[in-house]
Amino acid sequence: MKRFILTSLIVFLTCGSLTLGTMLLAADGGGEATFHSLHCNICHKPDRRSAGPALSEIGKAYNGQQELLVQYLQGQAKPLIDLGKEQVMKGQLEKTKEISAAERGELAGYILSFGGK
Repeated sequence: MKRFILTSLIVFLTCGSLTLGTMLLAADGGGEATFHSLHCNICHKPDRRSAGPALSEIGKAYNGQQELLVQYLQGQAKPLIDLGKEQVMKGQLEKTKEISAAERGELAGYILSFGGK
């Protein structure tokens, strides 16, 4: 069974889309695991801007408003931080729409945890 899951995960991740394989990877690790499995960490660093705003900047902007951040991750709200990167985030938001509501909530909680830093 473990070999099947690992093989499926490799096949799914190789295809480059968010699928059951990516969801299995994030299933046990909460918001941080989801953040990494969706590759958010490529553009968003904890305390400095990279291709996207720092997690601390996002956390401060949303100031504990988890539901508003979840709405953004569902594609139902505009971002509170506009760096002219809305087009870049469109593809990423398609991935966050595919995860469960619980995972979106955990992801938002993880991002907001950097707001006090």
